[in-house]
Amino acid sequence: TLGVVTAATLKLFPIMRSRATAVVGLDSPHAAIALLARAKAETGGGVEAFELMKRLGVEFTLKHIPDTREPLDSTPPWYVLIELVSGEPGGAEAGMERLLSAAFETGLITDAAIAQNDAQRAAFWKMREEQSAAQKPEGGGWKHDVSVPVSRIADFLDEATAAVERFHPGARVSAFGHVGDGNMHFDVLCPPGSDLPAFLARWEEGSRIVHDIVARYDGSISAEHGLGRLKTDEARRYKSPLEIRTMQAIRAAIDPHRIMNPAVLF
Repeated sequence: TLGVVTAATLKLFPIMRSRATAVVGLDSPHAAIALLARAKAETGGGVEAFELMKRLGVEFTLKHIPDTREPLDSTPPWYVLIELVSGEPGGAEAGMERLLSAAFETGLITDAAIAQNDAQRAAFWKMREEQSAAQKPEGGGWKHDVSVPVSRIADFLDEATAAVERFHPGARVSAFGHVGDGNMHFDVLCPPGSDLPAFLARWEEGSRIVHDIVARYDGSISAEHGLGRLKTDEARRYKSPLEIRTMQAIRAAIDPHRIMNPAVLF
């Protein structure tokens, strides 16, 4: 990834005196986006984390990762891990209770559990952090690290999932990510019992379907991990000629002999 720092700003935050962590169940990503808006309004900027997980990824984690358990009594199609912080003692806990109570009343969430201690908080985070590792025993897949505007995440998930399922019936979509940042890991796994090499051979074509949708939503095909070697050529499809020429000019100016990561970028 090519980046040029032109300015830096230091912003100070108060010491956080309280923290509250919860997992909630929802019927759809659309409900999750509405819940995020409500959480921001309720806390005035106290949303520390807002992580969306599809039920399929939770099932993989329960199946393949030791010392994990169902986070809720029910098994909703979607989950969100929420963490609130506050500079006031007890402020985050009170804010979480208000948020979840209002969300239940309006039907945004169907179930919820608030961590009562550090062990429960760690268990909730383990469910989120092991999502990628839990996919490996399920076989290979098409990995996508993408971002779209937060307000369009739910629509992207609906459209991209439907498009992938049409392209390869039986393919399993495991989606999770930092909804508050607009970042989603949109991973497509081989159908159980199918020909894995044949499935992986369709990776490039399948990924183009996903990335074309990302582009139409004014998103990025490489959100967290940069373009690297895998996406350098693909980026030419989505970046304008001016962007490419600018990056080439910067590269030529600071690294004319291509010493730094010679196989990546333009």
